[in-house]
Amino acid sequence: MFYETLIKIYSSPGSTAYIKSLYADFQPYTKSILFEDGFQIDISNRIFCDPDTSIDTEKYIEVENELYKIMDLIKWDGYYEVHLYKLKRQVQS
Repeated sequence: MFYETLIKIYSSPGSTAYIKSLYADFQPYTKSILFEDGFQIDISNRIFCDPDTSIDTEKYIEVENELYKIMDLIKWDGYYEVHLYKLKRQVQS
């Protein structure tokens, strides 16, 4: 893995909710999450990064001026795999 992409972590979609930045391996990824009522979310990307307590499914990630919602977090030995949903409506700073 190559941690060469700067990501910014936010507690909500607004720029005033900035928490911190770190480097991660950002990759395209396709996965669908289907909910009981038939609602479907399509995962578009994922990141691999070092474990960090700032990252959880309540947070948002900005990568290259695009905002994503963290939809799933898989904790492996020594790193996180984080599945991201690209927000259709981007929030302006």
